[in-house]
Amino acid sequence: MRDGRWWRVLVGGLVPVAVAGLAGCSGGGGSSSASGSATGAAAPAAATAGLFSAAQLRGALLTRVNGVAAVAPVTVGEYGMLSAASTGRPAVNAVQVSPSMCGGAAAAGFGSAILAQAPAAAATFRVGGNAVSEVLIASSAGTASTVLAGRVPAGCTHYQGKVAGKTVMYGLTVKAVTGIGRQARVLHVLTGGSAPVNQWSLVYQGAGFVGTVTVIGPNASEAAVHELARQAYAFAARSLA
Repeated sequence: MRDGRWWRVLVGGLVPVAVAGLAGCSGGGGSSSASGSATGAAAPAAATAGLFSAAQLRGALLTRVNGVAAVAPVTVGEYGMLSAASTGRPAVNAVQVSPSMCGGAAAAGFGSAILAQAPAAAATFRVGGNAVSEVLIASSAGTASTVLAGRVPAGCTHYQGKVAGKTVMYGLTVKAVTGIGRQARVLHVLTGGSAPVNQWSLVYQGAGFVGTVTVIGPNASEAAVHELARQAYAFAARSLA
């Protein structure tokens, strides 16, 4: 990253949650000091023919966020087999949601089912008490367009869930973003409570891949995740060109 101005918005305390973030910010690539650890079986040849391999995607991940290296080895494998904590996908099974149709609302745009067998690589970071991570997923142009076309069900911009017997209120917004990749959109999930938690995720389409970046924490912001995504996309596009 060229400077650290945007990152100052993120360095408040982070309330640990099951959904870890997605993306990195600042130099790096194939020379990552975090070696990849295989997660899940290889995707069928028909599903991966002509797509980037998980190893190629791993080399396109950022290796540092604000000068800090990843907290664990990069995980690689089928996207559907990688944990929610490493990819930023909401861990919907951990929360009893009402209305029930909103159970998968926060996952809009992540393409979990569509991209389940696609090669993927993910890295996670912790900077100033905040969780940040990045994931790259091999994808055809058509599949990526389908993922980005997903919509939040009507009536799910506000919903509630029970976590450990306690009722928690959620607010969810999704909107299109320009200037990052071929197309992109940003998702904002606000978890209410005595210490509200912000989750900002940005999903974008690149040439032959889908990328997501997420920042989670009380001081996370839309401006911060936009800048993070711009940095992550620029590096991935150069690495995979």
